[in-house]
Order: sequence, then structure tokens, then C-alpha cells
Amino acid sequence: MIDFDIHFGAFFLSGIFAFILGVIWYHPKVMGEKWMAARGVKKDKIDQSALPFVASLFLWLLSACFYAFLASFLEINTASGYFALSCLLWVAFAMPPALMGALYTGYPFEAVAIDTSYQLGGYYMFAAVHIIFLQMGVL
Repeated sequence: MIDFDIHFGAFFLSGIFAFILGVIWYHPKVMGEKWMAARGVKKDKIDQSALPFVASLFLWLLSACFYAFLASFLEINTASGYFALSCLLWVAFAMPPALMGALYTGYPFEAVAIDTSYQLGGYYMFAAVHIIFLQMGVL
């Protein structure tokens, strides 16, 4: 039986940083205006409630926990291993469903590119935090 050693701090900070990246990523001066233009959405039609933020934070934390579980299960203990895990998860589980959904629904490709690039950045945040914890000798 494998002893799973999931470090709470690593996965919690990973999720928080991935969420913060989204706040920055979708800011109007970064990718927000391009994303709204690609989607044909007007600023006054954007949901201003806290629900999307709360849900996004929860989902990033859930993803970060799963990432930490996989890293432990696969016994990843190198920076390249964490980086590879991030790339593989994005290529296998994040990007394809987004692209398939766009093909069937007509979701604009530019918006898909903005969304999936952010998801990849989130996975890279997971890797970066785990690498930092690894370098500190915590993992």
C-alpha cells in the first residue's frame, strides 16, 4: 500500500495562486477585454455577484488537491516531474473538452484559447508551488 503524503499547504497555496492568476488573467487590461470581445459580451452583462469567484476558488482548490494526490501517487519528486504532470493534465483533461465543446457549440476559438491558456497557467501554478515546497525540503 502506498503511503500518500499530500501536503495541505502545497495544495492549498496552489489552488489560491491559480485562482489569483485568473483574477489577473481576466482583468480588462490583461485578457479580459479580448475575452469579452471574442465572446461578444458587454461589460454590463457580466455577472457581478460573488458566486463565480467562490465557485472558481473552490474548483481550483479541488483541482489542486487532485494534483497533489496524483503527484504523491506517482511519487513525483523532481521539478521536471511536476512540470510534466501539469502539461499532461492540461493536454489530456482540460484543453480537449474545452475545444470539443467549442466545436459543438460555436464558442469562439479565440475565447477557447484564452480560457485554456489560463487553465494551463493554473496547472503551472500547481507545479511552481510544489517545486518551491520541494526545494524547501517540505515535499
